[in-house]
Amino acid sequence: MVKVKTLALSVSAALAWGAMGSAQAATTTQQVADLKAQVAELQQMVQSLSSQQQQQAVQLQQQAQIAAAKPAPVAPTASSTKPGWITLADGQTQLKVYGSVRVDGTYDTKGNNGTINNNTNSVPLNSANATKNNLNVTAATSRIGLDIVRPTEYGDLTGKIEADFMGSALGKDNAENNTNGNGSFRIRHAYLSLGKWLVGQTTSPFVNTDTSPEVLDFYGPMGGGTQRNVQVRYTQPITANQKLLVALEGGDVDNITGATTTTTFGTYTAVGTDAVTATKGGSQLPALTARYDIATADKKGLLQVHGMLHQNRVSIATTTTNAGTNIDETKLGWGVGLGGKYSFTPNDTVFANYYHIKGDSKYLLYANSAYLAGFDSTTLANVTDVAIAESEYDTALVGYSHKWSPKWRSTLAAGAIWYKNSNDYADFAKTYDTKGTLNKKLYNIIVNSVYSPVKDVDLGVEYTYGQRETFYNSTATQDNKGDYSRVNLMARYSF
Repeated sequence: MVKVKTLALSVSAALAWGAMGSAQAATTTQQVADLKAQVAELQQMVQSLSSQQQQQAVQLQQQAQIAAAKPAPVAPTASSTKPGWITLADGQTQLKVYGSVRVDGTYDTKGNNGTINNNTNSVPLNSANATKNNLNVTAATSRIGLDIVRPTEYGDLTGKIEADFMGSALGKDNAENNTNGNGSFRIRHAYLSLGKWLVGQTTSPFVNTDTSPEVLDFYGPMGGGTQRNVQVRYTQPITANQKLLVALEGGDVDNITGATTTTTFGTYTAVGTDAVTATKGGSQLPALTARYDIATADKKGLLQVHGMLHQNRVSIATTTTNAGTNIDETKLGWGVGLGGKYSFTPNDTVFANYYHIKGDSKYLLYANSAYLAGFDSTTLANVTDVAIAESEYDTALVGYSHKWSPKWRSTLAAGAIWYKNSNDYADFAKTYDTKGTLNKKLYNIIVNSVYSPVKDVDLGVEYTYGQRETFYNSTATQDNKGDYSRVNLMARYSF
């Protein structure tokens, strides 16, 4: 606009100068008038152009304001270069392979259970004269994993696939295949995550993997859990140091334990093993789990509150008298927990966890069956009603870890489970459980030490002592307690 004004003024000045020159050359008055009219016309053109430019400037400013009010979609960014990550041909997706090569050897001096895992809950009773001084070895505890990340307009899309060889497939005499060199492949984690959402199989928010002490036993300490379920999970940050996790998880199948003889509890009768084979139950609803995390600002401490709700269901298809009739019974299973850890020095950390659970055996290790089922008839064909007697128990776990040096660390841990002794579940167990399969009390004491001679290599030794006590009282020929004593050696290379 300034250039146009300058041009117009120059033209006007030139014309005026020309007019003056012409007047001096004896031009006529009419010529002077014509020149003035042309100057006036040029001034109008300048004003018109100036007005148009002002309108265009206002329109551009309005368009910029509208564009600022509507955030434009963020285009996917190129994947960043990370050490140890592999970039695929699309230039955005990155992969990282990780895992461990691990070998375990266990030596049971008392309470041999024939597996590589600590099974204090099922060791033979002291009166059983079980085999002692038994060796088991395995490399099935090795694992392999793959992390995946790709940027999107909504943030990074991440995924994980992790597996090991500790599957539950059974071999000869129902022995676990992961003992003495064998192992069956199984999925540990398989999920994708975008923003606050996660879909797939991973660790449940209800279990306390973050606040449990380190042990070498692959199962983990008593009073803890490692349950990994298929779930849809939402994570909501509350503050910089607090967050809430809520998940809907895959339900459980019928978990009935049947009696080998007709036995009563309350007004109901537990019939024989035909009742077990006839049940076709399964949860109608997903389990609901939640966890609230509170970390200290210096990250030395962590407190977690856990919650869980799920449905227990028994559904039987009767055979003769009531053929074609399905009889359902449902009951609510629930649990709450509290766990924490705190590092009061860089080398010293304490752990503590507590749970109270009713009607569940899935989430925490070493638990009895979630419930027992009772029927209103001693003959399955005549059953018209079903009752569920849920177990109810508490767990506690404490631990202390110390780093002696950058290469050497040790842990001391103790865990226990104790069941409620005055409910239908306990009454039934006291009457029916003549073989001592349902435990009333259990505990473990664990001490270990791990040495890392070079980076990513761990050599460990661990001693575990434990005991279980059943609901069924001891007799002259059968004890109601079983003791457990084991040494565990471990070598692991992590990559």
